[in-house]
Amino acid sequence: TRIRMIIWGYKGYEKKLGQTQSPIQCGNCEKTAPWQIIETGRKFTLYWIPLIPYGKKYYVLCPVCQYGKEIEKNDINEFLNY
Repeated sequence: TRIRMIIWGYKGYEKKLGQTQSPIQCGNCEKTAPWQIIETGRKFTLYWIPLIPYGKKYYVLCPVCQYGKEIEKNDINEFLNY
């Protein structure tokens, strides 16, 4: 008999989508700069190959201290043009 093994798992990722057009003052570190817009999530992997993304979340982050807030996917364009 043969033993067949399927190796699967998941891997987290972070993808930069852009930044705000206008600087925003951070309520945490008090610095003023354009904020980053990122997507985070996980990808199901099969034999270490990322296949299916799931658990996506979107954030705007201060580039200095990484303080930020979660936003909805349909608000991304609004923040890109802010």
